[in-house]
Amino acid sequence: MEQKGIMGGFYRVSEWIMRLAYVNLLWIFFTLMGGIILGIMPATVGVFAVSRKWIMDKEEEVPVLKLFWQSYRSEFLRSNLLGWFLLIAGSILYTYHANLDLLPNQLQTIFQVIFYSVVIIIGITVSFIFPVLVHFDVNLKRSIKNAFLVGLTFPHYAILMLFITSVSIVVFQYFPVLFIFFGVSVNSILLMKIAYGVFLKIQVKQNGKIEEYNDKSEQISV
Repeated sequence: MEQKGIMGGFYRVSEWIMRLAYVNLLWIFFTLMGGIILGIMPATVGVFAVSRKWIMDKEEEVPVLKLFWQSYRSEFLRSNLLGWFLLIAGSILYTYHANLDLLPNQLQTIFQVIFYSVVIIIGITVSFIFPVLVHFDVNLKRSIKNAFLVGLTFPHYAILMLFITSVSIVVFQYFPVLFIFFGVSVNSILLMKIAYGVFLKIQVKQNGKIEEYNDKSEQISV
């Protein structure tokens, strides 16, 4: 029987705290299992896959460990390719920005505009990349393209997602112990909730109705 009132609310809050802490500990374990470098990206995909299932199935019981492991294993290669792509892109941008002072003053402004434009594009794409990876059954190239298109079409949601991530980084810097239990899981559930709402908006735009998907959707068009 479902509990109501204050005790019911306390029970639901406690249940979500336990859920989020459990998934975050899974993220730490599987990140370490992949030697950190090869584990962090597929482990993050696993967290988002679980968050997606929680949001879509609502009150249904979700087999967390099974779903996490399936996502970790199936997305191991693709997510690591994404990680290396982002690492290389970040390194290029860092080197580019570090050497802007070497350019003549007349050219610095132009190249700064180029730099910040690319940073904005990458930021918009990254904000949606993990939700897109776990929600749409397409290859990595298409996933990156979809994430960019969704972010470009709904920039206010992309900005909100980046803001949430930035605030959480600041909070966990002041309270690092919280990162062990909630660092990735809380961000994942919030970002996936926003992204899933956007996906439903796109679905309505395409089909004129909302359908719940138990498996990954095959395509997206914005």
